Amino acid sequence: MFKVNETAAKVNPAKRTLDLKNISVRDLRLVDTDTGEDITNDVVAALPKDAEVVNFKITFELPDDAE
Repeated sequence: MFKVNETAAKVNPAKRTLDLKNISVRDLRLVDTDTGEDITNDVVAALPKDAEVVNFKITFELPDDAE
C-alpha cells in the first residue's frame, strides 16, 4: 500500500507524509546520498532475520508555494 497525506501550514510548515506498507525487503534499495554508499545490506541486517516486508513513513516539509 502507498498512501500520501498532506498537512496544511499552521504554526509549523506544511508537510507531506508518504505511508508505505508491505514493502518487500528483497527489493528494497537504500543509498546514503552524502557518501553514495548503498546501505541496504546494513539496514536489512538490523531487521529481524525473518522479516520479508517492512512498513515505514517518509515525512518532509513543503515549501510555502507547494500545492
